[in-house]
Amino acid sequence: MTLSQTNTDRLGDAGGFDFKRLLLSRELIVGVMILITAIAATMLSPYFLTTANIKNVVIGMSIEMIVAIGLTIVLLSGGIDLSVGSVVALSAVVIALAFNAGLSIPIAIAAGLCAGVVVGVVNGYLIAYVGLNPLITTLGTMTIFRSAVYILSGGYAMSSIPGSFKALANGDLLFGLPNLVVLVVVLIVLFHMAMWQNVWFRKFAFLGGSEMAALRAGINVKRLKLMGYVICSVLAALGGVVVVARLGSAFPNTATGMELRVITAVIVGGCSIYGGRGTVLGAALGVLFLALVNNILVLNAVSVYWQGVASGCVLILAVLSDAIINRGKRS
Repeated sequence: MTLSQTNTDRLGDAGGFDFKRLLLSRELIVGVMILITAIAATMLSPYFLTTANIKNVVIGMSIEMIVAIGLTIVLLSGGIDLSVGSVVALSAVVIALAFNAGLSIPIAIAAGLCAGVVVGVVNGYLIAYVGLNPLITTLGTMTIFRSAVYILSGGYAMSSIPGSFKALANGDLLFGLPNLVVLVVVLIVLFHMAMWQNVWFRKFAFLGGSEMAALRAGINVKRLKLMGYVICSVLAALGGVVVVARLGSAFPNTATGMELRVITAVIVGGCSIYGGRGTVLGAALGVLFLALVNNILVLNAVSVYWQGVASGCVLILAVLSDAIINRGKRS
């Protein structure tokens, strides 16, 4: 079986319409779940459909959607990255330090993104070239770089962010849509199309399906794994850029726990924890679904602790369904 044929099986047939596949697609299933959740939210709270609430939900989940794109690529390749939340915080603090040093906006953004490159290279090298376990490796780097955030910031929030930089995320230059929302939509469309139609990006699904088959097909598996972690960390660093622009400050506890929320959303959206299956669109829908669930709990004054219970239950159910699907395919 060729690389193209295998990727078509895993990512879908981009060239034809398959009604059965559409009905069984995780994107459609999650879309229906989102619709049901929205209807329930409307019945439970009169404030759900207000403009202010919808705007808060959309903007609030935008950063996690950016991070979800990168995690989708890593999970597709058969890996996992628990350090993304720390990368968001690290990038934010590096940008704040750059501004405090009097550097310009482009240089500050570049510095934040470079922090993501560094973490991605560290993760990718240890996993791909040294052969360490992805879970343990990224758990370790998550702790290391979160500590680095507190060291660099002194444990305090960092401000002194230029107003022109904050306007980048909080402005609305296109048809009244917030710039942040436009950025997220563009990223989702670009990466979703790339994962379907670009040969290099499709290799991640092929790798996650069978590393041995990828090697036999002539794919440089080590380099591809490395690049997957670099892309994931750079997108997480972009999330840090957005955090600083949106809030006008960098907090050392930024994005604490984000990695588990985003991994949950990506799996809900159809990305297999075993690798080889998933889409960027599905991941985005998973983030939206979890955001709506949390919004319902907030609007109904449910304790924040129960929000964690809800997210955990959703994760377990998503992993259970993924295991059942994979067991059925293996039998």
